[in-house]
Amino acid sequence: MQIPDSPLFAHIPPENLPGLLECLQAQPRSYEKGQVIFWAGQTVEHVCLVLSGEAQMWQEDILGNRSIISRFGPGQLFGEAYALSAHSVIAGTVAAVQPTELLFIHKSRLLGVRCGGGECYHQLLENLLVLFAEHSLQLSRKLSCLSRRTLREKLLGYLSTQSRLAGSNRFSIPYSRQELADYLSVDRSALSKELSRMKAEGLLDYHRSDFLLFPESLANE
Repeated sequence: MQIPDSPLFAHIPPENLPGLLECLQAQPRSYEKGQVIFWAGQTVEHVCLVLSGEAQMWQEDILGNRSIISRFGPGQLFGEAYALSAHSVIAGTVAAVQPTELLFIHKSRLLGVRCGGGECYHQLLENLLVLFAEHSLQLSRKLSCLSRRTLREKLLGYLSTQSRLAGSNRFSIPYSRQELADYLSVDRSALSKELSRMKAEGLLDYHRSDFLLFPESLANE
């Protein structure tokens, strides 16, 4: 089992990791593309670390309209907010976007066992708190995008955030057009037309999921 670089294990010596995982009774599980990991409304008792592949969480309304909540790649964690809270029923469905391998850690092993003589365990809990804070910031960024009034404002908010996170005006996003529309809770056709208008106006350029922003032009928006 190959463990990718993950904030969950930051500052834990590599030689201590196998013993820590054994103490946590971490179990790898594999999923095919499209296979559901958690259904909305399911009780979650495990924290999941993505070893390879990708998983995506979404919600659907009564009409079947889908809204993407988040996407998780290698080294990223999900399920912890539900597994470690008093309300452990997950709000959305999580499924594999491609063939995916996950590491499942039961909440009782995180909260009730002091692994690695204490030092590694304390570092693990500290890392977990940092991840909670980072996930809270991610949610705040998304709410900031969704609260904007127009489609253009939502797009600019999302793309500007991705540019800042990448540290460059040239960056890639993890979503297709339909997925981006689902993430921003907008119509796909309207989103594609708005992107085309913004490109024609010289605000940005793009090819599939690769984007380039032009700050000089965007400054006038």
